[in-house]
Amino acid sequence: MKNKINNSFLIISFLVLIAALFGCQKNPATGQNEFNIMSEKEEDQIGKNEHEKIVNQFGGEYKDEKLNNYINSLGNFLVNTSELPEKQFRFTILNTPIVNAFALPGGYIYLTRGLLYLCQNEAQLAGVIAHEIGHITARHTAKRYTKTVGTGVLLQVLNVISKNSVFNNLFGQSAQLFLLSYSRSQEFQADQLAVRYMTRAGFDPNEMANFLRLMEEYSNLQRKILKINNEVSELLKTHPNSSKRVQEVINNFKGKIPLNPIIGEEVFLKKIDGMLYGHRNEEGFFIRNQFIHKPLKIRFNFDDDFYFLNNPKSLVGITNDETKLIFDLEETNEKNDLNYLSKWISISKKKISEFEYFSNNGFMISKGISKKKKKKIMFASLKDKQGITYRFALISNDKELKSLKKKFNEIVLSFNRIKDEDLDLLSPPRIKIISTNSENDTISKITHKLNLQEKYSEEIFKQINDLKGQEIKIGKKIKSIY
Repeated sequence: MKNKINNSFLIISFLVLIAALFGCQKNPATGQNEFNIMSEKEEDQIGKNEHEKIVNQFGGEYKDEKLNNYINSLGNFLVNTSELPEKQFRFTILNTPIVNAFALPGGYIYLTRGLLYLCQNEAQLAGVIAHEIGHITARHTAKRYTKTVGTGVLLQVLNVISKNSVFNNLFGQSAQLFLLSYSRSQEFQADQLAVRYMTRAGFDPNEMANFLRLMEEYSNLQRKILKINNEVSELLKTHPNSSKRVQEVINNFKGKIPLNPIIGEEVFLKKIDGMLYGHRNEEGFFIRNQFIHKPLKIRFNFDDDFYFLNNPKSLVGITNDETKLIFDLEETNEKNDLNYLSKWISISKKKISEFEYFSNNGFMISKGISKKKKKKIMFASLKDKQGITYRFALISNDKELKSLKKKFNEIVLSFNRIKDEDLDLLSPPRIKIISTNSENDTISKITHKLNLQEKYSEEIFKQINDLKGQEIKIGKKIKSIY
């Protein structure tokens, strides 16, 4: 009992001491009296310290002067409508197809390339940026940090008071701490502030709800492609408010919504025209049903039975059924023979059937089939003269393997080296804005010409253009991929 009393006294003493040191301040954005142990100067320093880490983690900064000037101009225009018009913000486009947006304390706001080409107009983009500005003006990171420290530090209260470890650890935190999801109440507050800033700037806040609807549809398509029930987009993981809740925020907004609000579809499409689509050159990219990796100087073909996901260490081809095709590589001096296949698949040489060893397109190829844990595995390794072994593994079952065996062999035999004179002719797909000019411009005809993997190409095309039906109005500007 005495220890409990002493602990309670220490906790109360700690809180009184912290309150005396920092006090409560009124936040001009929220109008609330707030207690934060992180100062605005410390927030600025955190953003400065973590900026390069974030840029490197997400593929680097997307270098496009026209687009970067546009984002900075739009972002600063919205900042001028906030309660911190004098604060210096920094807006960065991250060179990744992931769809996401987030902010670091101190005015650092990040938008991914994937998010930009999912937006339909300037008002939707303004809504995303205004939401992130709202997180900063409301000082949500400082509040989250104060809450985290306020609960976790009580067990070490004497150490905190004597050694000031809270502040010693503040700048040693990983950037991931500052990218954690905000609470629903903080997301709600950021939406309220976003509506405020959008309407002050003359934009239609309803487009913010429209973009959240698009995000929900995008997430549903991703779940369909990946055949999983619990996967959501990166943006919805960190921004859990639904389009319905955002629409409620807009409907309950007490300010004036402009009579003729800015939508800005044409100016937005003009700015993103020519933007890189999908993965960067360094990661490898797809031109229709062909994978190309220029740094490695390799390529291979596949048909629309497969849809490939480009992961950091491998490609994963997904089919309509249970079968998956995995492609990766290994730098090794080992001979590409039966021993290597056995070691790679972790299976006895005796259990490898239909073994073949031959040369094709300058690669020594080993192939075989085996069974492992009720799964049939068809595999092939291809070794070049530089000591790199490229590997394909088709993981299937007896029924599906029969129908895909020939197609697997075709993929392996298509694997080839890109000639030096052809390298400059190959480049990742880009967004191209076109106008439909006749009734013959149907969705199926347009998607047939796109530089997208054929599987799901129509659904992806309709997604990035927010098209519901099968018809496109003549003269409508749409995003194609060339």
